[in-house]
Amino acid sequence: MEPLAKDKRHPADYRDEIEHAEVAAALSELPGDHPAAVAYWTAAVGDSLALTYLLKDRADVAQRLVAAYLGDSRRIWSRQTGGAHLAGKL
Repeated sequence: MEPLAKDKRHPADYRDEIEHAEVAAALSELPGDHPAAVAYWTAAVGDSLALTYLLKDRADVAQRLVAAYLGDSRRIWSRQTGGAHLAGKL
């Protein structure tokens, strides 16, 4: 499944394209009407960790979302300058 389009994302969504792809792949294992899938596809939630609260019935998917979140954090903090940068905020 393709990640949510940039223009349809939650205003507070900070995830990069890699994390969005990982989240979409993980959530594609759920039925379309699962609360976590609905929250992502309607942009009701702006981060991957918040979605895990809706996945008490699917710990495996929740673990994938946590891994996607942590991977994004590592990418932000390991940029060559050694500091965190938020696109368009500097």
